Amino acid sequence: MSLKQAINFARNASEEKVPFRFQFPVHTKDEFDCLCEKHNVTMSDMILGLIQSSIDEDKGISEVGTLNIVNKIGDLEKYLKEVNRMFIETNGESIECVDGVEYDFKYEIESTKLKINSLKEELQKRSN
Repeated sequence: MSLKQAINFARNASEEKVPFRFQFPVHTKDEFDCLCEKHNVTMSDMILGLIQSSIDEDKGISEVGTLNIVNKIGDLEKYLKEVNRMFIETNGESIECVDGVEYDFKYEIESTKLKINSLKEELQKRSN
């Protein structure tokens, strides 16, 4: 997770917000307050930035260059092609791996498509 990304997000936060109750341990709140003051952002916006940074990281969008995102999309598209091939070969049936884990092709296909779309959206944002 990138502190730099969170700070940039916090500095540009302009969306409407809804109330959300959050409790800090006292010493953490004091340290966090100092961090926010240092970067001239509100605690709420910094928390939003950290949350957004976590969401982006989970999607595979982190502090990486555009070329890395393009490469990651290419890798995911190759993976999707292979999973689609296996899905067809197994008639859409899930398979059980040697270690006992069940491999669900439908889930993998949908999950991979979501990741590809998220990365494409990030590229679109960067091109604007």
